[in-house]
Amino acid sequence: MFNQALLLIYRLFLHRGGRKINWMEQYLDDDAGDALSPDDIRNEPNAYEIIFLDEHRPKLEQIYMELLNEMTGIPYGQCEDMFEALAFLQEISAIALWKYHQNVGQLVEEFVRDYDRLDVPSPLCQDRCPSI
Repeated sequence: MFNQALLLIYRLFLHRGGRKINWMEQYLDDDAGDALSPDDIRNEPNAYEIIFLDEHRPKLEQIYMELLNEMTGIPYGQCEDMFEALAFLQEISAIALWKYHQNVGQLVEEFVRDYDRLDVPSPLCQDRCPSI
């Protein structure tokens, strides 16, 4: 159920002009070739609800951590796909958090809030991160 909901959200992302993300397509094992139906578009809020259910939230956190771990030790220039996948996860998590008022969990919420705020470290980062 989680993968189907994430795939629907990814297809909606593409439908709205988002760029294909190789990492996500490999993860979802999909070529994103299926057309969307009006029902798919109408069911978008339900897909977000499914992804962020308490029982499914760890799966999204696992994807997030997998992306971070894959980048470890790899030159920056070779991480483009992973950065694009992280940007996609941030975007859908922000939509879930602010548009659909979903509980995205502490780890993902910190990621969403810190994504574009390099000038304001998260409270959890204050002990681990050097001063700016």
